[in-house]
Amino acid sequence: MNKTTWESTVKPVVVLSVISLVVSLLLAVVNSMTAPVIAENERATTLAAYVDVMPSVSDASTLEEMSGYTTANVSGAVKAEDGSMAIKAGESGFDGGVLTVIMGFDAEGKVTGIWVDASTQTSGIGSNVAKADYLAQFNGMDGTQNIVMNQDFDAYSGATISSTALFAAINDCISCYNELA
Repeated sequence: MNKTTWESTVKPVVVLSVISLVVSLLLAVVNSMTAPVIAENERATTLAAYVDVMPSVSDASTLEEMSGYTTANVSGAVKAEDGSMAIKAGESGFDGGVLTVIMGFDAEGKVTGIWVDASTQTSGIGSNVAKADYLAQFNGMDGTQNIVMNQDFDAYSGATISSTALFAAINDCISCYNELA
């Protein structure tokens, strides 16, 4: 191999390969350091949302984690001492972003609150399904019966995919409630 081939072809490939390996290693180290912090922040947000949708609960430490449910797309469920529950579900919305819903139910199955994280949806369009004035239509609904978009409750105009994900996640929560109740 002559000097010109080394300088123009091989050396740049070797240098870029070493740089890529170092950067990959640094990303892996940063990920391992931040993953527990991210998980704890997500857990704290979820617990706060559980309390938010359960008017009878003022402290998340009184909630009992539930297990044994088999409902697809449900990632958490808690029960309060008075028999009320909160259930967390997520569905794929626009562009594959997960839309997360946490619903509160009283002991008789009436919906006591709904919390939605639509931050993965298009800002100002799909994210509008998380607006309080839109979600107010679900307050007090019968949480034991699945709902149909544009039949039982309105979709958010212009956000069909995000609305579809919202209704699917709500129905996941309802199905899980019926399974656990």
